[in-house]
Amino acid sequence: MAKTTLPDDIIVHILLRLPVKSLIRFSCVSKRWRSLVISDPEFAQSHFKLASKQKTLNRRLLLSTDSQLESLDLEAPSSGDNSSVRKLVSPFKLDNGAKILGSCNGLVCAIGEKFYIWNPSTGLSKTLSKTGSFGLWPLHYCCHGFGYVSAIDDYKLVVATDSIFNGEVAIFSLRANVWKRMKGPDDQSIDMQIDNIGTLLNEALHWLPSHQLYMFAFDLAKEEFRKVPLPVTCELDDMPFQYLGLLEGCLCALQHKSCDCDSIDFWVMTEYCVRESWTKLFTFKIFGPPERPRSLKRVFVSESGSVVVKKYWSRDMEFIRIEKKEDKLDDKNDKVVVWGDRYTLKWCCEINVGYDETLLWVGG
Repeated sequence: MAKTTLPDDIIVHILLRLPVKSLIRFSCVSKRWRSLVISDPEFAQSHFKLASKQKTLNRRLLLSTDSQLESLDLEAPSSGDNSSVRKLVSPFKLDNGAKILGSCNGLVCAIGEKFYIWNPSTGLSKTLSKTGSFGLWPLHYCCHGFGYVSAIDDYKLVVATDSIFNGEVAIFSLRANVWKRMKGPDDQSIDMQIDNIGTLLNEALHWLPSHQLYMFAFDLAKEEFRKVPLPVTCELDDMPFQYLGLLEGCLCALQHKSCDCDSIDFWVMTEYCVRESWTKLFTFKIFGPPERPRSLKRVFVSESGSVVVKKYWSRDMEFIRIEKKEDKLDDKNDKVVVWGDRYTLKWCCEINVGYDETLLWVGG
């Protein structure tokens, strides 16, 4: 029987519809396939655009343990058990003071002795220009973020020099390979929440200040700040907005008590920059009898409605999948959503950042 070989264009058409995890595994089939999957920017871009359009991008959460970086699959049916956790090899070491600054399009930006761009899915990494004085900043207290400007095909890193957001802001352009400095927002003495990774939406990074009247956004294309309104609620003194995220393509603000927290209120801005469009979707009940309320150190929410929480005075994290089918009303007549699946992620130290699995790379 004659050997049948599919035309290259048919093979590419099939491969474009496979998940990144499978493509990485299949890259060892031949040199041609490896070159296509790992080294072909047109294939990577086409795969990313198709997955984005079909909403099949796989979202993972970058976690740091005592010894290394790991990633958690937030979309898998078994999320939270051992099969959904993947050990990673990174070009930097968090235990040597390196810090994750943000992620965009599957690329993670970090700083240590140098600045790094890293794709956790492919393992490719790139060292940026020397940090110079940037490496001396008190990065534990910085606001920072990483994003993409489609009009000029450029990735930009933004780092604030102080937790009081009236100092300088530094911007690095990956395309131009240069740093520039600019003044922070016009508002003086704006106390920003520390260790604040910007939430990326509409090619702008968003940060929560401590005063809770509005959030700050930095437009990556125009390189200017603007204010984005937060919901008006009478419970801000007792239940401040603690975290930002994305839920179904909209900005999401999470509100909960600073101490003895047993639930989180989920607010979503359905129309960007319109205060009146903020809607309280539901109250998410995290803790209940016999478990007492706990203070939360960190919360991460994925667009699909999965939540990872880090409790104070605990080495463990918990992965919780929101089960929207089990809603009921509380004594305030608010919709309450309870958890469906729940796992303890033992030995996890820190939640770093979420990222999409992609083949994208920046070259060089």
